[in-house]
Amino acid sequence: MMAKANNDPRMSINKLSEYIVAKAARQTRIIRDQKYPPPYITTYYRDAQEVISQFIANGLSDQSILEKRIAVLDQKVPANTYEQRRNSGNIEAIDKFINIVDDINLFGATPKLAPQQSQSLRIRNVDISVRPEVILTGKNTKGKPTIGGVKLHFPSSSSLTTDCAGYISAGLQEYFRWFHIDDGAVDHRISFVIDVGSGTIHEGAKSVKQRMKDIEAACEQIANLWPTITPPASE
Repeated sequence: MMAKANNDPRMSINKLSEYIVAKAARQTRIIRDQKYPPPYITTYYRDAQEVISQFIANGLSDQSILEKRIAVLDQKVPANTYEQRRNSGNIEAIDKFINIVDDINLFGATPKLAPQQSQSLRIRNVDISVRPEVILTGKNTKGKPTIGGVKLHFPSSSSLTTDCAGYISAGLQEYFRWFHIDDGAVDHRISFVIDVGSGTIHEGAKSVKQRMKDIEAACEQIANLWPTITPPASE
């Protein structure tokens, strides 16, 4: 089953970062999956995403909510093989996250859950969905307000490289410059990426100027290719 096609060019920031560093064949597949998204892509890690986001938003203080979600998933009776794999995948993701909890540094910032719906960056006629899972607000050394956020990545089959994570962080920082300009200066330290699938915490990108140029170039290419992308072959 395939979801309704997206007629206008759009990408998630995670997939856009992968697109930038991918080879041509993979780039085509990424665009196709964004134009004709299989429904499982956006729902597979929903349980893990929800509980990890809540845990971070609670200030990394109540690990029991992670353990409770694992117990709930473990006790679920799956309706089919896909659901069984999905439950196991979410349990594995939460377990991996638990292993790196002590390495997460919020740099004194106050966390809160980000809205489920948020505005998209529009760059070179491509809508980029950034949607941080958690928003972080803090203060700089002069006591001025700062802002940033956490972006999660899950699939263990496509772990983020340092370059990919840098582009995601750059996109995060641009998102806050566009839509949270009145909430403080963007702080790269609290604009970081957690690759749950590989158990890696990627620091926020210090330099974003060149990365944003790469993002603009990629978006221009995607916008040009979008009309030429056909639906995936029926299986």
